[in-house]
Amino acid sequence: MSNAGIFENVEHLDPRYDFLDEYVRTMYRAFWTPAIYEQGIRETDVPYFENNLPYVDQEGIRRGITLISLVEDKVKTYWPTLVLDLPQTIIGDVGGVFGQSEVTHRRAYHSLTKALGVDLQEMMKHQELEGRVKYLNKHIEQDPKIIGKKRVLKKLVLFTALVERISLYTWFYYLMSYAHANRGLKTISALQSTTCAEESYHYSFGIDVINIIKEQHPSLWDEYLTELVVKNIKDAHKAELRLIDWVFEKGVPSHITKEELINFMNDNFNVVCKDLGLDLKFKVDADLFEDKNSWFNRKVFITGEPDFFADPVGGYASTEVKVDLDTFEF
Repeated sequence: MSNAGIFENVEHLDPRYDFLDEYVRTMYRAFWTPAIYEQGIRETDVPYFENNLPYVDQEGIRRGITLISLVEDKVKTYWPTLVLDLPQTIIGDVGGVFGQSEVTHRRAYHSLTKALGVDLQEMMKHQELEGRVKYLNKHIEQDPKIIGKKRVLKKLVLFTALVERISLYTWFYYLMSYAHANRGLKTISALQSTTCAEESYHYSFGIDVINIIKEQHPSLWDEYLTELVVKNIKDAHKAELRLIDWVFEKGVPSHITKEELINFMNDNFNVVCKDLGLDLKFKVDADLFEDKNSWFNRKVFITGEPDFFADPVGGYASTEVKVDLDTFEF
């Protein structure tokens, strides 16, 4: 077996990284196209949105979708190009499959914004979005003190933490809360749930690769890089707090509170900090989380794998369920 590290090019599949192949297998099992949601959104959710929801809800939903689309409606090229920095065959395989899923996400959210009449260019004129755009681009910023392998690690950490998780989960939660509270938008909720499950795979893969690099090259994860990551997470937290005020600028929907959403957001930030081994923690009310927030984790993470063969708007099946492809309608 080769003793080459993850940064070194090898001519074979390195068995030390075989466990990463599960990401490819999972994404294959979860394959979907935007068409599975488009009809339900167009025929059910859009009429309900236009005719049954108050203006406060409509505007909040448009803004929440804008914040997700700001990430999802731009094809994220990071994963398919990661193999250029980490030339392992399995990295290329996972990155390629993730790239395909990001195209699916982009097309699904582009279709959703069109269906609900969300003008992304107009929305982007709001100055509240400046902080989000700034922190989303942090992973590609140049720093003369961070070069070579350390720059690869910095880019991977910030992309995994900020783009794949911190920027998205609060707004997945908010949009899914409508169906959870029996206030409609079931197909839109299913799209959020499916996208969130896949983003969780992307995030977990990023954490796995980060841990491999830390183990093989512990000197890269030094005080300077750690402090930089902590600063960027704090900046992202401030930006997301401002965005909660912006989304609810016209009023707070009847089924949710800012306190509930902030509590969920803080818990999500804490997950990221714990996974990265950072000494940083945000305030979470455990009782409030159990009472108001815990449904999201049960919905998305307990089974964790999309199963479009059982539910036309997206359900979840365990990895043990075998799918009969003959029952799938192409």
